[in-house]
Amino acid sequence: MTMQRLLLLAGGLFVLGLTGTVATLWVHETTGDQAHTLAMQQALQNVVTPRAPQFALIDHNEKPVSEQDFRGRLMLVYFGYTQCTDICPFDLAAVGHALDILDVRDDSVQPLFITIDPENDTPELLSRYVSLYHPSLRGLTGPLERVKAAADAFGASFEKELVPRFTGHGHSANLYLIGGDGRFLRAFRTPTTGEVIADVIRLYLSKETAS
Repeated sequence: MTMQRLLLLAGGLFVLGLTGTVATLWVHETTGDQAHTLAMQQALQNVVTPRAPQFALIDHNEKPVSEQDFRGRLMLVYFGYTQCTDICPFDLAAVGHALDILDVRDDSVQPLFITIDPENDTPELLSRYVSLYHPSLRGLTGPLERVKAAADAFGASFEKELVPRFTGHGHSANLYLIGGDGRFLRAFRTPTTGEVIADVIRLYLSKETAS
């Protein structure tokens, strides 16, 4: 498949309202060619909405944290809540699988789970919850206004849903990859797989190592 055809495919997907991420991951999964994947990432960079990912929260050990604490590391950030019964467990399991595949022994990748339900997701509950998926996963919470500010900074969205006999939350289900310099790199539209997440992270790890 030529680069011209790949770019035409990307343009078509964009017109259909899909993100450049979908095109990138599709190319990787169907060709298995990381050179093509990297070329697509670079070609589609201009159609990805820029974001300034920032937050000022506390982690599940009740320690204040911000994006500045993770400079020099890739951040893998997901917004959800512990009582989610469908997409959150699947996505976090994929994150845990990706980290197991990468088998990163240092702190080069930091996964973060930011709760959108701080009223119910206490630090203690978050600590138990994130430990189910991977030992390096950190749960973040804080006042609702700070959680909303963090979601806005990442381009995420959420709201409470009131239905008979149940109060849940509707939320965007994207997984955000942030560079060691704090720049937004890529959003995975979920559901996806641990293999895909690991392959894309590996590309960025090798780029940062080379630089």
